[in-house]
Amino acid sequence: MRPTEHPLFLLRSFARFVPAITRAGIISTEGGPKAALALAPNLARYRFTTAREIEQGAAASPERTALIDDDGVLSYRQLRAQSRSLGKWLVAQQADRGLDELRIGVMARNGRGIILPLGAKGYAGGHIFLLNIGSSPEQLRGIFDENKINVLFIDDEFADRLPADLEATDDITIVRAFTEGEREGLSIADIVKQPDVDKQLPRYPQHGNLVLMSSGTTGIPKGIVRPEPRLPLVLAGYLEAIPWRSGDTVQLSASIFHTWGWSALQVALATRSTIVTRRVFDAEACYKQIQDYRCDGLVSSPIFFKQMLDLHANDRFDTSTLRFLATAGNAVSPGLLRRTTERFGPILANIYGSTELALAAAASPEQMQADPTMVGKVPPGTVLKLYDDEGNEVPTGTTGRIFLHNETALKGYTNPNTPMVTIDGLIEIGDLGYFDEQGFLHVQSRSDDMIIVGGENVHPQSVMEVLEDMPGIDDLYAHGVDDDETFKRIAVWVVRKLDDDGERLSAESVREWVRSRLADHSIPRDVHFLDELPRNAVGKVVPRFLPGV
Repeated sequence: MRPTEHPLFLLRSFARFVPAITRAGIISTEGGPKAALALAPNLARYRFTTAREIEQGAAASPERTALIDDDGVLSYRQLRAQSRSLGKWLVAQQADRGLDELRIGVMARNGRGIILPLGAKGYAGGHIFLLNIGSSPEQLRGIFDENKINVLFIDDEFADRLPADLEATDDITIVRAFTEGEREGLSIADIVKQPDVDKQLPRYPQHGNLVLMSSGTTGIPKGIVRPEPRLPLVLAGYLEAIPWRSGDTVQLSASIFHTWGWSALQVALATRSTIVTRRVFDAEACYKQIQDYRCDGLVSSPIFFKQMLDLHANDRFDTSTLRFLATAGNAVSPGLLRRTTERFGPILANIYGSTELALAAAASPEQMQADPTMVGKVPPGTVLKLYDDEGNEVPTGTTGRIFLHNETALKGYTNPNTPMVTIDGLIEIGDLGYFDEQGFLHVQSRSDDMIIVGGENVHPQSVMEVLEDMPGIDDLYAHGVDDDETFKRIAVWVVRKLDDDGERLSAESVREWVRSRLADHSIPRDVHFLDELPRNAVGKVVPRFLPGV
């Protein structure tokens, strides 16, 4: 039995869960007896999927605005209708093509192009794969082959990355998620405008997995398989840290294809909030949306907050309606917290977790102001422990490797050969940290050399492995360096071969080589050419002797 399955632990977690969701208005009398009576059947049919949140939102507040995006405005009633129409189309696809199960891929920026497929998946059943929009053509081919995706929703801007022979096969039905111009092909907009197809949605859908793809790896990105939770007790952790209330208007800049953006979407729909978003983040446009729609909250990441703070004369925008800012993805430095507080007030909450393990800790604005170095309290439904390298639990105040488990943690990877480090039923998150005397978690560093580039995980080793095959390179090294825009960035140091290929090497050709094989955030910012790499007696590169570190 996992530590998270013990009855006493579950009882204590539930005791925090109920007050949190009641205070947020997830459980409420809004919509009258009819909406209240729909709560239990919706949970039984749809669990805690996007479909359940949409269904309950439409029952309680059908005419409230659910979404404002690049394509316009949708009420909860309209969002339900379009999600169900897309779900019926998926059911028809499964029947007409004789598919054993739906395996739905989505490669789309924020907006209905990703939200509608998420809702439709909950209504129709099946598995859904949220693809990183930085994925290269080589990575996409590997993803399709390994995961047997049979329906793909993709924004027009990414269509050129698809393998050239993909549309000539019958293996994948391609649907345009966000359309630009007059490009040919079926679109989500076409489907939801049609009369309902002659198919009924299953009364009890066969709920499959939510799969998020890792970033910054060579070859095929890891598919992180997470279950649709039956009882997401960790939700209370968000709501204890963030004063999110039903009917709020929230600007959502966090990318929905990432864990942070996806989880924020679920909270927004569960609280029947109005979601304001844009496909492409722009600091000035974000300020204007906050001002024009009088937003109560902003859900974003440190890199976007920094861009907003750096915007010249940003005080011309009225942001006085904001009650909370919520961030995840990169660590919040004391300097960034100070600047954010000076501009918006002491309203920044921080969420700490990972793609594999979702929420690990959450810090309220009050806690952030008291101690900006900590990441917060462990949420309900989560067991988090710190171990040393020998697998022994470390005492309070001592640094250890962070392990945890909750109901939203990964079940595994799409490739079963991908290793997963566990101790006592808990899974390693990949960071080092310690608990202070008050029980707050502090994260000190990554337990490996991974860096975070603008919210994306990047391993320098993956860049080195790709470049090792490039003609003209004799020796090389990759390392993370500071970056004013993305906080960290990959840099590479290259020793040329003494041949024609070596002479032809340039910084741009090195970047282009990486660009064609890895996601965009793995492209090195700096390319240094050296006569030799500084190595120690055992042959390891000594980074401190490298120029530009």
